[in-house]
Parts: sequence; C-alpha cells; structure tokens
Amino acid sequence: MGKVRKRKGHGPKSQSVVEHTEEEEITLDTKDNVVQTMIDQISSANVEEKYCGIQTFATHIEDPETLQNIISRDLIKIVAPHIIDAASSVRNAAAGALRNVSALKFDLCDTLMENDVMTPLICFFHQYAETWVPDTTSKTNVEDIDTFVQCVNLLLNLCESSDLAIKYLGESRILDIFPRYLDLPTFGVEIVKAVMQCLYVVLEDNPKAIEKIRSSSENQLKMLLMLEDPEHLLIKTLAAGVTINLYGGKIDALPVDLMNKVISILAESLSIDHRSSCHQLSSSIPVGDGKDKIPSVKGKEAQILDSKIKSLLQLIDAHQCAIEIVANLCSSEESDDTVDMESSDSEEMQDDEVLSNGDSGSLLPEDKLSPHVLEAFVSMDVFSKIWSKTQLPAENVMLIFSEYEGSQLIYKKLLTLQTKALLCINNILSTLPIENLGGVDGVYKVWVDAGKLVFKQNSKDMNLMESATAVMRAALDKIKFSKSGVTQSKLFQDMELSDIELMLIGIRDCQVAEIRSNLIRMIGILALLLVNNLNEATSNVICMITEFLIEQAHKESEVWVLAEAIDTIVDLYSEDETNELAAKIKLPEKLAGLAPILRNKARQQKKLPKEYKVLVNTANSNLPRFIKYMRETVSKL
Repeated sequence: MGKVRKRKGHGPKSQSVVEHTEEEEITLDTKDNVVQTMIDQISSANVEEKYCGIQTFATHIEDPETLQNIISRDLIKIVAPHIIDAASSVRNAAAGALRNVSALKFDLCDTLMENDVMTPLICFFHQYAETWVPDTTSKTNVEDIDTFVQCVNLLLNLCESSDLAIKYLGESRILDIFPRYLDLPTFGVEIVKAVMQCLYVVLEDNPKAIEKIRSSSENQLKMLLMLEDPEHLLIKTLAAGVTINLYGGKIDALPVDLMNKVISILAESLSIDHRSSCHQLSSSIPVGDGKDKIPSVKGKEAQILDSKIKSLLQLIDAHQCAIEIVANLCSSEESDDTVDMESSDSEEMQDDEVLSNGDSGSLLPEDKLSPHVLEAFVSMDVFSKIWSKTQLPAENVMLIFSEYEGSQLIYKKLLTLQTKALLCINNILSTLPIENLGGVDGVYKVWVDAGKLVFKQNSKDMNLMESATAVMRAALDKIKFSKSGVTQSKLFQDMELSDIELMLIGIRDCQVAEIRSNLIRMIGILALLLVNNLNEATSNVICMITEFLIEQAHKESEVWVLAEAIDTIVDLYSEDETNELAAKIKLPEKLAGLAPILRNKARQQKKLPKEYKVLVNTANSNLPRFIKYMRETVSKL
C-alpha cells in the first residue's frame, strides 16, 4: 500500500492533521487486511470458509479502492476456479460475484479476460451443463438454476466486450450445448431468457456461430415466436432478435411469413405502456413516512409483490430488446470500401469538393431501409412508440422504486430504457422520411424535448446526456436536409443570443468528449439553419456561435473533437450568404491560427478509432484550402 503523505503543521493545528493522517493509514491498512482475509478464506479447503470469503469479495467489489486492491492482488484469479467447485453453494457465490464484476464497468471485462476467467467458465458449461436439467426434488435446485443463469450472463458480458471471448466460445462446445436450453417447458423462463440474450449478442456478425445455431435451433426459435401467453412477451421478443441475427441482421432476408411474424412481435412489445404499468405497481409498494424505515412485506403479500416486480422487469426487458432490434435495423453501416484518408493523396481533392459537404449524389439514409420494413415501421408507428419509452414514469413513482430495496432494479432499468430509446430515436431520425416523423414541426419538438433532458434537468447521468445530445444533433440534421425551407425559417426566426447561452455553457463545462462533439455539431447546424433567415439578430447569433467554436477549438484536448469543431465551421461558411459575416469576424485569420494546433494534436494523438481518424484527416486536408478559399472570397467583398 502507498504511504499517506503527512503535511507539516504549525502550532496547535499540526496534531489534528497528524491524527487525521493516521486514521487514513489505519483505513488503508484495514482494507489491505480485508483483502488478505478473503484470500485466506477462499483458498481454504473448508466449504463454509470458501463461501464466506467469496461473499465478502462480492460485497467489496463496488468500492473502487478495494476493487483495485483486489485486482492487484490477483484475487479474481483465486475466485474464478470456484465456478467449477464441487460445492453448489460455492459455485453459485463465485458465478454471481464474477458476473457482478463484469457488469460494473465495461473495461472490467478486459480485466476478467486477463485473469483467465474464460477457462473455468467454459469448463462449467462442459462439466455441469451438457446433460443437466432442473430437478424440483433437489435441495440445491434453486441455487443450481441461479448459478447457470449467472454463468450465462457472465459469458454474455465477456463476449459483448471481447473478441477473444467470442473466439474462445467458438472453440468450445457451448454453442452445441445451448440449443437444448431453448426448451421452455423443461427449463423455464429465467434460463431460456438468459440463453436467448446471450445468443442475441454472440450471433451478431459471427458466421460460424450463425451456421451452428441455425442448423440446430431454427425450429425451436419458430416455436418460441408462436407463444401466445402475454407473460412470454420477452421470450418472443428475444426470439425475434435471435432470428434476425441468424439472417445476418437483415430482416428483409427472412422468408416473408417469418418477417411478418417478427415485425408483429416488435409492434406488440412496443405497444404496451410501461409508464402505466409502473404507476400501477407503485401503489403496491410500501413507502416510509419520512421518519422510519420502509416497512417490510411478508408472507403471501410478499410473494404477490415479488411476482408483480418480476413481471414489470420482464416487460421493461422486452421493451429494451425490441428497441435494440429496431435501432440495429435502422442503423446504416458504412461500406467496407470507405476511403482510407491517411493513405490517400489529399491534394487530389479539389476546392469545390471541400465545400460540397459530401451530399451530392449520395444515397439518402431512408433509401437504405427496405420498402417492406419501412412500410411496417410506418404502419406500426414505431417512432412515437419508441419516443414514449424516453419518458420516465412520474417523479414520485421513480422515488418509490428507488427507495424500496425490492424495486431498485426497476429504477435502474427504467433509466437504461430511457437511454436506449434515445439512441434508437437517433437512428430512426436518420432512417425514416421526415413526413413519417411528424414533419419539420414534429422533429423540432423532438429537438426541444431532448434539449430539456440535457439542459433543464441538470442530469449527472452521462449515458443519458450523450444519447440526448445525439438526438438533438440528429434532429437538427433532419431539419437541415428537409425541403421545408419556409418552415425552418419560421421555427428559428426569433432565435436570440440568450436562447443559446445554456448550450454554450453546456459545451464549456462538459467533461465528456462525445457529448461535447454532439453539442458542437448541433450548434453549428443551428447556425446553418439561421442562415435561411438572416437579419441583425440571427447574424449576431451566428457570429457568437462562430467565435465560441473558435475559442473552444483552441482549448480542446481531444483532436477528433477539435476536428469536429473545425468541420462545423467549414460547413457553416461554405454558404455564400455567410461571406460578409466571415469578413466581419476575420474568419480566415482566426482559422489560420487553428491550423498548426490541429496538425500538432493529430501527430500526438495517432491512435484513434477509424471514424475519428477519418474525421481528423479530413479536417487536416480541408482546412488549408478552405482558409485560402475564404481569403480570396473575403478580399473580393
């Protein structure tokens, strides 16, 4: 453990500082001792000792400092082999604890892989799952079911974050074992649900896994799609997602009858009002009076409440699954022959190409969705149904869920559902024709409502902030490319400086690069829309936005966000109408000051994802010629 630095004191204050420091040292030493005690217990031959040690491990993983100590002391390597321990209680504790670690943070899955968790996990399925069926007469039946579910969920999380985990899965017999677990009468909802969720993830862009599951499970999946009981909605929705992935993620590749069935299931899942269900359940949940603890529920009443909570959780999961499926269907992947900007000769690009914004002759996103699917999405009103999932239940209902221990998972899942729905709306905005989104006015309302989530609620949920700002950006993009110029002008004709102050403050204070990027691009599009209605007020707003973008670009630490800001300015001043504004704010000189900053940061930050690298190289290539173009243009005024 690192030592705690003692500060020098003067006079009577010094003793209190030393005492505080000693307390910190004791705390750190105590945490170190806790970890050592876990190691001793988990390494014991005694079943109760092992179980106790793993339980202690599970209770300490959410403390960042203790977790770091756990990782550095290789405690994960000590816990992992107990997934295949001879004692069912120990297996259950180990599987649950490791699954919880995998769910804490995405990068912890890499840590689990580095600590070779996959080896005992694969052994569990080979050793315990190949012939196992639940046995209601067994004393450990409930425990064994939970262990299986936890192991499947752990596998799902690892495969979702690691290509290596997918590789190990493909080399194992797990995908030969999983099909038997699609038998709902034998294995029940919880097991079938877990396996289906895992298959939904591992089948994506995985031809070998697709071939194996399709040959062994296609008929079982069709049977699951035909389930009629409302309680099986989640299973049906998952079966729809797995079926689509078996056809390479392309719903129009399915036989027509199967495609129609899948679409009808998505419509059925999205049609249910989750807020109404939440409000109904909240009336059954005990609440405190503000002074005492929330009263506990016992006996038959507790069983009924637990059943209601499970039903609502399954409904929320069904919504989330349907939303993810729609989001995937609406996402337009870049083609494989994307130009490698780093290796291309940037000088071959002409000045008029720099100013074209890349729009000429390109395929519109809404043209990429098959007519059959587009018609289905329009007829089932997918946009408004998913938009309704971005709305949380009433504030008092959310408070009840968050305070009662048995419903806290509902609270968390509702927040996740809201974020997923916003991400899906982002995809839908770029895919569906604007007339099927309520026209320009409808999309403008989405922009305003998403803005309330970002700027009015002071949310500390960065996932929500990122998804909401992405929606704002996509909404303005949709309006920008619409042909309703008159309507655009009416929407933004009263825009004043005070109207964008919250947005600029939001960008200035934001610590998350992805959110800054969304907001930067969004205010750039907003300025571009104001060009349609130039007057003294809108001209002042455009100049203010430009000055802010330049100031922000000088301070930006991430080169790809800097490139986004520069690209936004280039888009805005590629319009002839903004030439006088460019002269007024001396834009060529100010951009010339940014060029060396962009070049230097690009050299320093070379390891970037492909899409960011393309953005940076494009900005690096375009900026010098754009400065030259602007200087010539301004000089003629």
